[in-house]
Amino acid sequence: MNYLKEINAFFDEKDLNSLSASASLLWYVLMQFNNKTGWKEEFTVPTSSVLVKLGLGENAFLRARKELETKGYITFKAGTKHQAPTYRMISQVKASAMDEWGDIQGDEPGVEEKVEQGVKQGALFKRKEERKKERVGGARMQPHTFYEQNIGMLTPFMAEKLTDWCDRLTNELVMEAMKIAVRHNKLFFHYCEGILKRWEKAGVQSIVDVRRNEKQPADNKEERQSEAKRLIEEYRKERYA
Repeated sequence: MNYLKEINAFFDEKDLNSLSASASLLWYVLMQFNNKTGWKEEFTVPTSSVLVKLGLGENAFLRARKELETKGYITFKAGTKHQAPTYRMISQVKASAMDEWGDIQGDEPGVEEKVEQGVKQGALFKRKEERKKERVGGARMQPHTFYEQNIGMLTPFMAEKLTDWCDRLTNELVMEAMKIAVRHNKLFFHYCEGILKRWEKAGVQSIVDVRRNEKQPADNKEERQSEAKRLIEEYRKERYA
C-alpha cells in the first residue's frame, strides 16, 4: 500500500461514503498499525492497543469497527483468549480509481459510465461546497475541537459522549447546541445535552429545523426556558452534592 495515496483516496471516498468521526479516527489508527507491520495483507493488533490510540470507550470502538466493515473499509476476524483480532485494510486507491475512471481493465468508459462518473463527481463537488460553508475562520471546526477550545477539557468519557451524539444526530447539530451554550455562558455539556435531547425528541435533523423550531409560539419558548432552568438546577445539584 502507498500510505499517502491511501489517505488521499480515503478522504475522497469518505465524501461519498460518509463515516462518523469515530470510524474515521479508527481507520487512521488501523492504518498506522498496518504501516508498522510493513503493510501485511492481514495483521493482528490487541484491542487494548487500539483503544489507547483512539482515546474512546470500548462501545464506541465496537460501533466504529462495525461501521468500517459494513461500508467496505476493512475486514476483521474477532480475537480469542490467546489471539488478538486480525484485520485487513481494503485499499481505497483501487476503489477510487474504479469509480473515477471505470477502466481498470484498460477499456474506454462508455456513455453510461461517463454519465455515472459525472453524477459522482457532481455529488463530490456538492459535498465539498457544503463543507466550505461550515468552515469557521478558514478551517472546519470539529465538535471535539470546539468543545476543547470553548467549553472544557476533552476527557475520553467526554469524547465518547460527543461522538455518540454526533452519531445520533449530526456534527452540525452538536456544534450548534454547544454554540448556544457558549452564547448563554452555560459552559457545561449537561446544558448542551438537554438541547440535543429536546431536538432529538422533536425530530430535528438540520439547522433549518432548529431555526423553524425557534419560531414556535411564545408558550413553547417559556417551556424551553423552564427546561433550561431545570437543567441548570440539576447540574448544580450534581456538582455540589
